Amino acid sequence: MAIFTVHLPPTAQGAAPAPEKIVFLRDGFSWPAFFLGPFWLLWRRAWIAAAAWTALLTVIGFVAWKLKISRDAMSWLGLALAVWLGLEGERIVAWALARRGYVETDVVVGDDEEEAEMAFFHRWRGIAPQARSGEQDA
Repeated sequence: MAIFTVHLPPTAQGAAPAPEKIVFLRDGFSWPAFFLGPFWLLWRRAWIAAAAWTALLTVIGFVAWKLKISRDAMSWLGLALAVWLGLEGERIVAWALARRGYVETDVVVGDDEEEAEMAFFHRWRGIAPQARSGEQDA
């Protein structure tokens, strides 16, 4: 079973978000982030994070070249950074979503993203009418 965080897009006051705009992020290690690094961040539309990651790798490479740090040490550092991005990549994407106005609203559990979506929308469908009537009374 995997854990997914649910991020709702910004909407007008009292309007429900379009279901296709809701983002589910899997909590845990991301192999694509580990192997693809900044390209994965670009694919996930985390533009600032991708630019910062690329700049970080460039600066580290330049400093290592100037200080004549061994290739072995640089390989280990590159591996450590890749592991870190694999571990924290989804949180970085969540930060990028928050910058665009998305709000982390729920946590769901499922074997895969499809099952997590079904669990969320089943629960959301039951909560939505009550929330809407509460908003009208206020």
